[in-house]
Amino acid sequence: MINIKPTLLFSLASLPLVGTQPAQAQFGGPKVATITSAVRQTVVARGGNGVLSVTLNVGTQYHINAHQPNDPSYIPTNFVGQPSPGITYGAVHYPAPRTVRVSYSTKPLLVYVGKVVISVPFKVSRSAKPGAAALAGTVMYQGCDDKSCYPPASAPVRAVVTIK
Repeated sequence: MINIKPTLLFSLASLPLVGTQPAQAQFGGPKVATITSAVRQTVVARGGNGVLSVTLNVGTQYHINAHQPNDPSYIPTNFVGQPSPGITYGAVHYPAPRTVRVSYSTKPLLVYVGKVVISVPFKVSRSAKPGAAALAGTVMYQGCDDKSCYPPASAPVRAVVTIK
């Protein structure tokens, strides 16, 4: 038989039960955003340019950290393109962030809320093979609500462009 002191029992009783919001967040958390992607022009000539649009629809009770958060300990929203034959990605354009105040930070945070569109310009090389080409990458972000942040998340991004 194990002898447990009453003070230890009190400490265990004060811990949150498994299945509460913090435990859920520890294993992936809630679905903070849905991600879609599309090319603005579906046909691009060899030697031409296009834009891949990555849209994050952030849930109304959440926000995600901006691409350049004002605190280095916060995980930024970031898009990383995957190489594709004949395609070169340009500098990614992120929207202007909003400033919000939350209970867990003494200073305002730079965040994205609602519909967030990330624009990724690309160039098709003159020697690219005509036909369908995949544009792919990963968008990474950290979702939060007004009380806490959840583990970082990532989602694949994929769109198809026809090279002419």
